[in-house]
Amino acid sequence: MPNCRSEQTRFTALFLMILGFAVPALAQRTDVQKPFNLIENSAPSGSSIVTAPNIIDPVQKVDSSNTKVLEEQNLDLTNPSILKKDSLADTSAAYAQVSLGRKKISEVGLAAIGVGGSNVSDHGLDNMIWRGTSASDAVFLLNKTAVVSHSRAVTNLAYRVVARQSVPPIGVNLVATELVTARLAWLARAGRSNDLAVLATQLPESPEWANWKRWVVEHELMVRNDDAACGIVDKQVMATFDPFWHKANVICHAVKGNAGGARFAADILAANGVDDPIFFALTHEMLSGVPADNIDPNELETMHIILMDVVNRLIPLEGLAVLPSQMAQSVVRLKFLGSDARMVSTFDGLSRGLIDHNQVSKLWRNAGPVNGDPQLTLAQLDGEPTALTTAMAWRAIDEDASDKRLTRIVEAMQFEIKDGNGALMLPLYAELIRNAISDAYTSADMRFNEDGVAPKIAMLLAIDNPNDISTIEGLSDNGNALLAAQLMQIVDTSSSQTKVLSNLDTWSLFPVLQAVGAVVPAQEWLALVKDSPSLSHQFVNLEPLLINAVLQAAEKRRVAETILLANWLLQTAPLDIVNPKDLAQVITALRTIGQDEVAKSLAKEVLRAHLLSRFIKSSVNDTSN
Repeated sequence: MPNCRSEQTRFTALFLMILGFAVPALAQRTDVQKPFNLIENSAPSGSSIVTAPNIIDPVQKVDSSNTKVLEEQNLDLTNPSILKKDSLADTSAAYAQVSLGRKKISEVGLAAIGVGGSNVSDHGLDNMIWRGTSASDAVFLLNKTAVVSHSRAVTNLAYRVVARQSVPPIGVNLVATELVTARLAWLARAGRSNDLAVLATQLPESPEWANWKRWVVEHELMVRNDDAACGIVDKQVMATFDPFWHKANVICHAVKGNAGGARFAADILAANGVDDPIFFALTHEMLSGVPADNIDPNELETMHIILMDVVNRLIPLEGLAVLPSQMAQSVVRLKFLGSDARMVSTFDGLSRGLIDHNQVSKLWRNAGPVNGDPQLTLAQLDGEPTALTTAMAWRAIDEDASDKRLTRIVEAMQFEIKDGNGALMLPLYAELIRNAISDAYTSADMRFNEDGVAPKIAMLLAIDNPNDISTIEGLSDNGNALLAAQLMQIVDTSSSQTKVLSNLDTWSLFPVLQAVGAVVPAQEWLALVKDSPSLSHQFVNLEPLLINAVLQAAEKRRVAETILLANWLLQTAPLDIVNPKDLAQVITALRTIGQDEVAKSLAKEVLRAHLLSRFIKSSVNDTSN
């Protein structure tokens, strides 16, 4: 017994030293560079290292009706073998599908967690969005439906539906575990780190949620919300000797300026045989100021990347490729990304709808010096369209001061449209067009009007911002750009113009315009048939069963169900090749559940997709002539 008490005393003293070890404070976060010897001020001589037992007590909770969970499943998002598969390299067009594991969930009341207040209306979404939908159907939709569709407006709406706090669907008591698991997994696949963190922090302090608590800590450290992260670490580090928490403890001591505590916590890990040479090398760099050598970027893990950001060490693109998809939004907040990593992570964030075009242009311009020749980057974009070649081409053209700038913008947009990124990249290139036109007006240099480029850039401007008529009219040759702008404006004015539809040969899009409320004046339809240059169109039809499911859900005002089904439908094919009659039914369904603005946005996306397709065809014809 005396020996046992002695061992317990040493154990208690050891952990008190880990938590309470204090030295004069260092500067915060990015200035943790004052050299310290990793071995100095370590554990006192003769002290023994004892592995702490897990003393976390399970927390038993029930929902508001005091109904206990009936079924459980496992979700492990921190298993290394899972994370290797579920990486950013496998979950986006930028890094290049997701394979989420399962985690144990045991509280029915968690079915109601979410982002925002349940009593606050969010653009037509209230706390009853799941009304009329059974919980088992909700689980099916979350597991089955698309995370990303060809409509950015509908995809963003689906994000808000899954994340928001609301009254759980009918029968949640029977499948609470599956429902919470499906919501978390859906948001993880979507890369919605911020919303996911809000949900994860609402999970109870119990062993079954340990993996999500780990993820929250990594996310908060990555976005430099150190107080939130370290608050969780401080609670966990005394309860377990799991290496993850003590590695996080090392970082927390460092970012709080406690170098001695960081050094001692690292010594404890090393003394207990933790095998992570990269972590210890980066820790040594953090505490001594001596750069670590021979770090293989392909061996990096999340904690290593966090440490690299702490010590102001540039993070390579290969390192980001190992991060799980639920880190997609977190990654954008890292300050010390290498140039390639910054460009690719920014494009990934844009394609997922996590950041807007203004943020993209700022991040790309700050990604480092531009060394690429514009013509060479265009050749690379044409030969191998990737997130990196897309970013490099835009940056090179942004820096281009030659009189070929506008011609190169047109070429780049042709390549992007062919690769399916036309609508995504259009606002960025429209910004460069406006900058070039402004420069041209300033220098009285309008030579681009003599090269046949003016009607093409006018069309791009019209598709991007149909309300900017003055800029379009200011070009000496704007071609059909004004007609294109007028077509786009019909969505807002609700007044169809026969001349516009006929001259652009876009009568096939009339069902879409009708669906958003556009009215066409009385017509002699036979006369229009005689004058129409084309009456035959090849379109992809949407799945009839899914269309009927969307329409029925909308008719019964099952809001969340309608939106998730619509997002599922719209993953079928690009909007310019989907039958406009089918798209009109989706628009009608969205308006039925009160989502008029999203319905209008979808209609504009459809028109924009068709006009971009027309743009690329006309460019090909011009080249052939």
